[in-house]
Amino acid sequence: MKNLKFATKILLVILGVSIISMIAVSTISYTELLNLSGYSQTINIQLGFYASDSSRDALISQAESYMSRLAVSQAAECDSVLEEIQNDVKVMAGFMEELYKNPANFQGRRLPLPNETPPDTPSAKMMTARDAAITAAVQREMLLVSNAEYLFANVFETNSNISNAYLGTGTGISFRYSRSNAHNPDFDPRLRPWYITAFNADDPVWLDAYLDPFGFILTTCAKAYKDVGGNTAGVVASDILLSTMVNDILNFRIGETGYAFLLDDKGHYLAHPHYSDLDPDALGTAEGEYKEVLTRMASGLVNVERMTVDEIDYYIAYAPLPITGWSLGIAVEYDEIISGALLMKSNIDNQALAAKDQIRSMLNSVMFRFIVLTCIIIIAVLILSVLVSGSVTKPMIKLTNSVIEVGKGNLDSKIDINTKDEIGVLADCFNKMTDDLKDYISNLSKVTAEKERIGAELNVATNIQASMLPCLFPAFPEYDEFDIYASMQPAKEVGGDFYDLFFVNKDTLAVLVADVSGKGVPAALFMVIAKTLIKNNAQNGLSPKEVFDKVNNLLCANNKEGMFVTAFMGYLDIPSGKLTCVNAGHNPPLLLKDNQFQWVKIKRGLVLGGMEDMRYKEETLTLEKDEMIFLYTDGVTEALNPENELFSEARLMEAANKSKGCGLKEFTVSVKTEIDAFARGAEQADDITMLAMKYKGGK
Repeated sequence: MKNLKFATKILLVILGVSIISMIAVSTISYTELLNLSGYSQTINIQLGFYASDSSRDALISQAESYMSRLAVSQAAECDSVLEEIQNDVKVMAGFMEELYKNPANFQGRRLPLPNETPPDTPSAKMMTARDAAITAAVQREMLLVSNAEYLFANVFETNSNISNAYLGTGTGISFRYSRSNAHNPDFDPRLRPWYITAFNADDPVWLDAYLDPFGFILTTCAKAYKDVGGNTAGVVASDILLSTMVNDILNFRIGETGYAFLLDDKGHYLAHPHYSDLDPDALGTAEGEYKEVLTRMASGLVNVERMTVDEIDYYIAYAPLPITGWSLGIAVEYDEIISGALLMKSNIDNQALAAKDQIRSMLNSVMFRFIVLTCIIIIAVLILSVLVSGSVTKPMIKLTNSVIEVGKGNLDSKIDINTKDEIGVLADCFNKMTDDLKDYISNLSKVTAEKERIGAELNVATNIQASMLPCLFPAFPEYDEFDIYASMQPAKEVGGDFYDLFFVNKDTLAVLVADVSGKGVPAALFMVIAKTLIKNNAQNGLSPKEVFDKVNNLLCANNKEGMFVTAFMGYLDIPSGKLTCVNAGHNPPLLLKDNQFQWVKIKRGLVLGGMEDMRYKEETLTLEKDEMIFLYTDGVTEALNPENELFSEARLMEAANKSKGCGLKEFTVSVKTEIDAFARGAEQADDITMLAMKYKGGK
């Protein structure tokens, strides 16, 4: 290959690249088509699942809604039947109260005993309890009660669900309107559950359902009535035959598997398609989920739930009958609800198989076309390569020779190729490059000299700024009452953070930490002004508050750039340890007290230079022996790691407590180490300034 001519190399390269490209394109295309086929099949399967799930969910949602509405509707229909009967009982009780309030208006008649009436014929009958005393008053009451026949007969005849209407009085009188002529001489209405239950109740009461000797389900509704004095005189009651309601429930059907059932408030079946095969005590014999549902039904709730009964999944909707406290349930097998979704899934699967066969047929056709097209393109490329290679090599050789001259450093050498193709453009570019290179070398010399000058000036500025801050520690070795250490690391060559330590008088030390908005040279210049103003005014005898009041107005004057300073300053009274502080928008300091760091809650005023005529508030705290206060700028808490997370006040508190036993310098170095470990090499975004002061006690 090394000894071949350039034209031959081009020919071989073009031919090789073309063949490889066609093979690669064909392989990739065929592979992608196979992937597309697989993806299409996967999508079809997923669509089948999605359609099945969606239709199933939709059907279930619709079924739940329909079953819920149906349960409420059917329960309301049953309840309306019971409500009508309850209203009849209330009317009968009201009628009896009117009789007792106006006894003189009703004459009455003697009614026969039950065994004196013809069987199976509706009629009124009356008797008294065996131990009832038949006084003249009781005889008058019996005549008065006989007038109940007129209303009770009408109620009995107009409501087919009522098997009999009757009442009992407190004096032992028993009145009944019914078809039965059964007679029990020992019968005392006052001892019957319906009488006892309703006697002290203001509203109608419903007794538990029961089976009569003929196998019919009955229940009783009763209501007390009062005499003219407002005392309970007796109880009106009616036995209700539930056969019609039960038959309606048993004949109710939803689809192939749906049925309805009725449950009383004690959890007993009143109606169920399989009543004869079930224990009537439904709640007592049920287990698991079904028992929980029956419990909720008996408690009068409304809901639709899915559960398993006898290993069959059901949806059960239920709603209460408010009149009696019973509950109507409707059950439908789960498989019947989702049968439509299963049929849809089967159809989608069949369509997916048909689509799979169609895609395979199309893939075979496409592959054949790829093979034919590849052969045609290879032949065409071979012919074109022979024609093109010769026209390319001559200008390339000339270009190569000229480039070698330029490479030797002869920037005045020019490439003379007059073609209009890429080789000609490349030659023009090389000629322009040599001209640009000469200009660049000249400009680079000037720029390098200028950068060196600016760098030297910034180094001087850095040294000047560093010299303005106290940097010799211990700062005041002649004082044994306190120890102090501070450091400042700018984010750029010069920064806007600063701190200061100076004496206001022989017993008062001023400590200051501040942060100028922005960074670089502008912040450094503003820092010099702010630091000078604060120190000069403090040493003129002003309190911390007065210093900030005055410096704020001075910084606001002619502050066209809108720069400001956050600052925290404290006056330490050395003999007593009293620290008088003022905060202008600065971070809260940390105080080491009882061997644990805590935040110092100093009220934050507005930043210095932000608004004229601000009035700052100063607060005091007393440093006990060996207590330490730690001041810092936001470059500490807002240090960033590569994920742009802040170091935060919480991490600062943790780092401070970890290093609380160290000396002051070691303490600040340890905190800075924690910040660097957190940053993991991320560029420092802001100046980092820290000041730690430990009070050792006054003399």
